[in-house]
Amino acid sequence: MKTRLLFAMIALVAFTSSGWAQLSSAVKNAPLQTGNLAAALASTARKTTFDPTKHGFKFSNTFNTELVMQDIRLGGLCGGMVYTSLDYFHARKRIPSQTFRPPVKSPLFDNIYQRQESSLVNNLDKWTELVVNPFGARTGEFFRWGLQGTNGGRLEELRREIDAGRPCPLGLFVAGNGGFASHHQVLAIGYDLGRYKGDLGEHQGDLKIFVYDPNFPNQTMTLVPKVDRTSYEYLEDSNCKWMTYFVDRKYSPARPTNIATPDFPNDGLVHQLQCEFRTGGDDLRGGNDNCNVTIFYKDGTSERHENINRGGRWIGNYCETVTIDLRRPCRPQDLDRLEVQTTFGGGLSGDNWNVDGLYIVAIIGGGRSRTMFEESGAPLVRFDGNNRPLKAALR
Repeated sequence: MKTRLLFAMIALVAFTSSGWAQLSSAVKNAPLQTGNLAAALASTARKTTFDPTKHGFKFSNTFNTELVMQDIRLGGLCGGMVYTSLDYFHARKRIPSQTFRPPVKSPLFDNIYQRQESSLVNNLDKWTELVVNPFGARTGEFFRWGLQGTNGGRLEELRREIDAGRPCPLGLFVAGNGGFASHHQVLAIGYDLGRYKGDLGEHQGDLKIFVYDPNFPNQTMTLVPKVDRTSYEYLEDSNCKWMTYFVDRKYSPARPTNIATPDFPNDGLVHQLQCEFRTGGDDLRGGNDNCNVTIFYKDGTSERHENINRGGRWIGNYCETVTIDLRRPCRPQDLDRLEVQTTFGGGLSGDNWNVDGLYIVAIIGGGRSRTMFEESGAPLVRFDGNNRPLKAALR
């Protein structure tokens, strides 16, 4: 997102970091008329075909990004992850199966980041409306919008989308703090009214909204109203609570990035190294100041991989994971060491970079993996322009 757009929106939105199982548990533990209860629950529940275990990302929303000039850090790209997962769903394409957060400047990161921008721009009016709540005077009103099943209420909008088989993004808003709070975005994939009629009458607590939440990969979370606390909370984690929600009706599908899922042969050879770099208090600047890696084999040969950070900035006190495909797959015991070097020089104009940890995993054909190196320090190494490499012996 352009810096000026991010800075303008930061005051409005900051992003954090199974329901069906609970329904089954309720049925199982009912002392009487279990069959009738199961039928009643099934008759009131509606779900789309979006399944977080199949269509959601396998990594958690632990993104951090910074505005370089203002040194302001934004936590999470939940809106981007929701939009992107929905893009893959509508395109009927398999979502990338990686279990680690994509590094900055990678194609998947850029896709998620761009969709984050779309999610903010699309709903700036909704976020702004909810900020206008002097001394909490409208908290009750905003809360009830989420229970209103008629006359343009949020629940009416939600049901219209789900009943049509369309998963829909939701904005979750935290009250107070002048809008500076851990607001969030999730994907509604179903609902269950129970005995509630959507009329702001009895049994409001029966309402359940089933969601894919990027903070909880491979799970279906259950959002429920707590009338006595004027909040919406997760049954699975009551620490997650919001004043109200809105339905994002401005989402439109975009073409998702085509990410090839590695399909290595079952040959027992190392085809890829996953390298997690833990940056300490001094960042890797990027631009012209980048990171190169050389892999050495026991037979004396080597291969070099330049600019593994793709010119991107690796911010301080944060981890980035990059994958390196070996040009010559080999047995694990044929690998000798991996050396990390930087491209920047010393002096007042040179960059410095603290690496507090390095964790290297070999991806072996046949679906196996093996830890080859893991060391940490404070820092493990400080790159200061002397061009001395970090040597990681692979075992």
